[in-house]
Order: sequence, then structure tokens, then C-alpha cells
Amino acid sequence: MLEILFDPKKGIWVEEIESVEKMRRDFFGDPDGSVIKLTPEEAMYLITFRNGVVKTPAGKELSLNEFTSHFSREVPRLFIRYNAYRDWRDRGLIIRRFNESIQGKHEKKTYKRYPLGKFHPERLNTTAYWYPDSLFAILEDDAIGKKLFNDYWLGQYGVYKQDRGNVSKLDFFETIFLAKHFGMKIISAETGKEIKHAQIMKKVVSIREYAKQLYDVYEDWRTKGYVVKTGFKFGSHFRIYFPGASPGKSDEWIHSRHVLHVFPKEEKLLISEWSRAVRVAHGVKKTFILGIPELRTKDYLSDCKADFMAYRRTHGKGVWVRETPKDRPRYMLVAVSEDDHIGGVELASLLKKARDAGLILLLSITDRETSITYYELKKILLPKSKYEYYEIEWFKP
Repeated sequence: MLEILFDPKKGIWVEEIESVEKMRRDFFGDPDGSVIKLTPEEAMYLITFRNGVVKTPAGKELSLNEFTSHFSREVPRLFIRYNAYRDWRDRGLIIRRFNESIQGKHEKKTYKRYPLGKFHPERLNTTAYWYPDSLFAILEDDAIGKKLFNDYWLGQYGVYKQDRGNVSKLDFFETIFLAKHFGMKIISAETGKEIKHAQIMKKVVSIREYAKQLYDVYEDWRTKGYVVKTGFKFGSHFRIYFPGASPGKSDEWIHSRHVLHVFPKEEKLLISEWSRAVRVAHGVKKTFILGIPELRTKDYLSDCKADFMAYRRTHGKGVWVRETPKDRPRYMLVAVSEDDHIGGVELASLLKKARDAGLILLLSITDRETSITYYELKKILLPKSKYEYYEIEWFKP
């Protein structure tokens, strides 16, 4: 039996000599003179899986609920945090409370660098008709429609994935983009009069939530040489093709490897909805990119909380060796549940906190059956972009 002492004023500790040595060997708690001080999560794990018993200094034994009820207000999301701790420990890995004074080992691995492509728009002497209720424009100029589709992958020439039809359909992103950067003339099908790209945007904003933020992200990637098309089939806003992709360069259809979801800074998403979009992307072998536009330095939260620092295993002398607090940690782990909400600013702030600490951000998501799903988040360095983008990958410890 492992005896754990608890006093609401003094904290949680182990003082029996043999138990103290056991805690030291397995990296539980922190030394404080001749005793080991524990966190509530550590004590809960020891009670549940290491034959631990909590007693008051007077010798009264406490049940798990009697013990944990002391922390229900002091430690937010106690059982969500504990479940993340428990899962990591069950894998034979070390996990400790986050400590801002400890620097991680991944200063240069918290981001991925994307290439900068070429973008040379041409002036187009042609006209498309805008249908405001459909949020589409139609281009009947066969030669220009083909050129836009084959050279820039703008618009849908004919029928999708079918070699028939000679009319080009332009969604509202493409219509605004072509009017703004290619000088395409746009006529309103309702009035028969020319309409400017700013007027089209005003109309779309009145119909489509976050239309401006979506367009800004679309334009950001397009002007850097990327192809950006709808990501509807994959549960995201866009699918992304790296510079050089074109439907006219191959006999076979080109498949995207990345999808992009725009997360406005003021929006909050249910974790389960956010995770669903990531899972759909991974299910079709695509990298999930999250875009957070319009962030300013003043938007970042200075009080965003991280839960744990997590260690993994390293390959040494032909075997995998468990890393310990003697090594530098790899991850900043944040524990959430499927019923939590997370906002764009909150997520960006956590990512910044992880980068500043030289750690990779891990989200640990607990479902209602206490199963854990992990996602690893890394910042994307998109040259000359003023927006925040992140790759999100399913992660197995």
C-alpha cells in the first residue's frame, strides 16, 4: 500500500522512505526536503492504479471522491485533465504539470515552411455575367475560359471531371478575384449594368457568413501561386494544390493533398465539430490546414493556460528509451473534452505559447467514454503572408 498524505492547507505528499524512493524512480511529484509533493492528477493516478490510499495527518482515510472534491473549484476540468494525464502514463510515458521556466527541445520543429509560387495575372478583355442569388458568374468566352482553367485552374470549364461543355462557371471567390486582379468585366444579370468587385463582395457578405474572411484567405493563397478550390466534399472550406498544379497538365485528374478550414478569430467551435473536420481530411489522406485571419498582436491572450509538459521516447543504442524530466520535454499538452468549445484567438494563443516554450502543441481530446484522441499542431510559414496558418495532424504517442 502506498500512503499519500493530504492536508487542504499543506497540499499532497508522500513521506514514507520507501514510497519516496519509488516516486523518485518513476518521476512522480517534486522533491520538497525529505518528502515528495504531488499534484491532484498524480495522486488520483496513484490511488486508481498504484494501490495508493489517501489519509489526513490525523489518520482518516479518504475515498477518491472525498479527496477530489477538495479540488473541484481549484482545478478547472479536473477529470478532463486527469484523463489526459492517465492516458499518457498508461503508455509508460512521463507527463508533468506545465512549467513556464522549462524550455522544450523543439524550437525549430514547431513550424513547417511552405514554398512561394509565382503569380502573374493577365489583363483579360472579356466579360462574365454575375447571378447574385446563385453566387456564381458565367463566362461564355470559350478561349479565355479554357485558358483560365488550364493555366490558372480558375473557374470550372464545362462539367466537373467530364470533357464536355464550353461554358465556365466562376464561384464568388473566383469572380471577385478575376475582377480585382485580372481586370475582368462583370455584368449583373439582374440589372444588365457593370458591377465592381467591391459591390459583389458587399452582396456576398450580406448572404454568406464570414465571406470576407474566407475571401481574404482565398486571395492570400492564390496570390502566392497556390490553387484554391472548394473543399465541400471534405468538410472544409477549401482544398489546396501546391504551385504548378493544373488540370491540363495530366491525363489523370490531380488530387489535392491539403484541405484548409478558415477559423475566424471571433468564432468558437465545438471540439467535436472541429475534430470531425480533421478526421474527414485524414480519412482521405489529406493534410488539414487551419487558417486564422485578421489576428493582431493585441488579440493574443496572455493568460491562456497549458496543462502539461509531455515526454516521449527516443531511439538510442538500438532500443527505444523513455525520456524523463532529466531530458527536455517535447510537447505542451492541453486537455479538452468533446463538449468543450475553442475559439480562434484561444487556439492561436496556445500555439504561440507552445512556440515560445520550444514545445509542440498537442490537444488531448477526451470523449464521453474517456477515450483520448490527440492532435499535433504546427505553424505554417507561408512566405509574405500576414495570416496565421497551422497544420493539424492526428497523433499517436
